[in-house]
Amino acid sequence: MIGSIFIYMNLKRLFIVLNFLLCSITGVAQDYKTSIRQRFTEYTKLITYREFDKSMDYVPEEIFTIIPRTQMVALFDQLFNNRKMVVKMIRFDIKEIVDSRKIDSSYYAKLRYISVMSMKMLVDTIESAEVKDNRLLMTKAAFANAFGSDNVKLDEATETYIISAAKSSWAISKNGKDGWKFVNVEPQQRLLMEKILPKGLIEESIN
Repeated sequence: MIGSIFIYMNLKRLFIVLNFLLCSITGVAQDYKTSIRQRFTEYTKLITYREFDKSMDYVPEEIFTIIPRTQMVALFDQLFNNRKMVVKMIRFDIKEIVDSRKIDSSYYAKLRYISVMSMKMLVDTIESAEVKDNRLLMTKAAFANAFGSDNVKLDEATETYIISAAKSSWAISKNGKDGWKFVNVEPQQRLLMEKILPKGLIEESIN
């Protein structure tokens, strides 16, 4: 009887310790994922409000060895201040943050998110109703081909397209806790990814 009580008490202590450790591990996981979410939100807000130079602080510096920071900012300015179209970022919705992993001296965590933006083409010529309708339909078809037909909506009254795009990004940190920076997964920009990501992550991302 005494032996059974002793075993029971030890098991109870063991479960308490295990529960504490599991809660602690979960807490640590949530801490770094909370940091990733916060940093990504800050980053995308800067893009939304067109503070492009500040947004570069959330990009791995290795990128600037291929495209200088000033040139990156100029590219963003060119896209968002285009005389041919009006582009606005509406929101970025994080769907998943995968558990981080350490490779060499850095930590990597994959994000999956949805970006929603609006685009309106600016026309400086007078169009007939038929020409206008054809232009809108052809532009919508082009966007649908790029993003999927279910992800492109056209507000015909304002001639504005609402485009949703499922995207992935790698969050990168030196200590795995904070200071996360982001690089998008874009197969057509493999050269940039090779400068920043380990080969295994690149293959995982585009295959």
